[in-house]
Amino acid sequence: MRSITCAFVLAFVSALPIGAQAQDAFMQACTMTTPQKMCECISSKVPADKRQAAIEGMLKSNKAMQPGGNLLDPSNLTQEQMQGLDAVVIAQANCNP
Repeated sequence: MRSITCAFVLAFVSALPIGAQAQDAFMQACTMTTPQKMCECISSKVPADKRQAAIEGMLKSNKAMQPGGNLLDPSNLTQEQMQGLDAVVIAQANCNP
């Protein structure tokens, strides 16, 4: 049953437009540590060309923040992932009330 569900989800996700996939992945990575409303604001401000790197950087950061995780070592990020995380931080600063 689980494999059927996974196959269905994969089929659904692959049918989404590329922008929608990136949007969903961005929101999934962001909402792991940040409230939905803030993530929506951040998402609206991250440039499209930094979005995928931001997702990858947030996922690595989220993993580091899990119990038993190791501190995020910037040397384990590509230059693009670091720039993506920078874009997230800048966007977040512009979203605070």
